[in-house]
Amino acid sequence: MITLFGATGYTGQLTAQALARRGQPFRLAGRSPVKLERLAASLPQSPAWLVADATQPGTLPPLFDGTTVLINCAGPFTDLGEPVLAQAALSAVHYLDTTNELGYVYRMQGYDPLARRSGCALVPACGFEVTLADCAAAVLVETWTAGDMPDLDQIDIIYDIHGRGSSLGSRRSAVRALATSWLGYRQGQWQSTTPCREGRHVQLPHGSRPILSFPSSEIVTVPHHLSVRQVQTWTTVSRHALSWAPLLLPVFAWLARGPAGRLVETAVTRISPPPATGLRSADPFALRIEARLGDEKRALVLTGQGVYDLTAEIVAYAAYQMAQPGYENAGVLPPAAALEPRALLHEATHQWGIGQHYET
Repeated sequence: MITLFGATGYTGQLTAQALARRGQPFRLAGRSPVKLERLAASLPQSPAWLVADATQPGTLPPLFDGTTVLINCAGPFTDLGEPVLAQAALSAVHYLDTTNELGYVYRMQGYDPLARRSGCALVPACGFEVTLADCAAAVLVETWTAGDMPDLDQIDIIYDIHGRGSSLGSRRSAVRALATSWLGYRQGQWQSTTPCREGRHVQLPHGSRPILSFPSSEIVTVPHHLSVRQVQTWTTVSRHALSWAPLLLPVFAWLARGPAGRLVETAVTRISPPPATGLRSADPFALRIEARLGDEKRALVLTGQGVYDLTAEIVAYAAYQMAQPGYENAGVLPPAAALEPRALLHEATHQWGIGQHYET
């Protein structure tokens, strides 16, 4: 049995539909019985549901009764994720979530000893952001070095996402991530750093684009399975944004750490409500993973569309793999260690329409 917590949010509903397509037994969980009942009635299996609230820890233990895997889509994870994660480790239930809040993912590492003792896998950032790049980095380095896995100088991960609009959960998460994710990975160690302060240009499938550094959780996940001295994550921005963003976004991130952050988080949920369905489904993306060793450089580029739909497919795929009887991985794991990277990229290519090509 798979339990989907936070099922009535935007990503949660897409994930419920993806689980239903796989035919794996699952149940729904969340705060609103009315929304849960409505969602269950809309799905082919009419799955069972139960009420639980991350702000009320006493409601969480029933989530883990009779389940093998707990999917957590209830964010922001910086504020709501840890009680669910801790209960999963204590209950010896495999856990995965959809966060890309770097500070939270870094803090999760403290649960590794408990998860190893209980024999469960805790897998953060198991969505479009992080999982594809994390697995692609593993495959790129293995392919390039024929499995030798040398000490790399640098890995850069660049997101080029087109279209506009984000779910309410994504907006809240972005604000919390800027407030709490002052972390970088340089000279082989995690260091305190200011987010969004670096910019440059890079060649992508759609041409030369300006890019801005931003806090993404590959900064934590990639060094856990690859030997590398530096990991940086980037997102494309407009030409004009490259002139002001490295100056203003660090100030915004600093303000978000205080009371102003809560005000901004509330404000962004009230501006331009997202559509009920189809958010960014037709909008394309390119994801470039670049590894450097001395003067040599290799890259793997993934292209596709529909970032929210892809997150749902990735989550459903990962939960299905982790629910299998022979799954024995344990500890706090990056996606590339919790899953088989080549198998995931094969699924991405043949089932989710993602293109991939290598560059030198």
